Amino acid sequence: MTDVDAPSQLAALDIFLPSPPPDAEAQEAFLDEAAALALDGHPITVYLQDEDAWAFEECEPVRALLDSAGEFALPVTLLGLDIVVTAVYPTTEQMKRFGLAGGEARVQRSAAASACGPTGAVPMPREAGGFAAQLMGVAPAPARPAGGPEIGGRRNLMGGDHGDGLPEAGTGAAAG
Repeated sequence: MTDVDAPSQLAALDIFLPSPPPDAEAQEAFLDEAAALALDGHPITVYLQDEDAWAFEECEPVRALLDSAGEFALPVTLLGLDIVVTAVYPTTEQMKRFGLAGGEARVQRSAAASACGPTGAVPMPREAGGFAAQLMGVAPAPARPAGGPEIGGRRNLMGGDHGDGLPEAGTGAAAG
């Protein structure tokens, strides 16, 4: 039987692996772990770079990552369209946790992520936080920490400025 109470509620994981693998033994061990989870009801799909080249091209997040970071980003683990692990094989515990967490109803947690709303059509209400809230006057600025050196209006231009203006030619870090 399975150790999963409701396999239908688990989120699918798509894992993109390099071919040939830099470490064949590590990839084989990972494939054994993934196969055991799949037999227990976890929906896991593995794509090999040489055998499933079409998947690497059709999956936009993977294609974009490989275009920007190169093949050193492989292996890549996706939970839906979200990249959750790159450059290492996910552990068995991570795959279980991602499957369970991805099956739960998702709550928007950041204003940046929810700016377009769940469908992109209706903006979600946003509250300013952090530095943006300070700029808007919604939140008070944090108290300055006590202690530390008093530097006044000085700027350090690599040893050339001591509060009395910019260094003259031939002095400071540019002098040689």
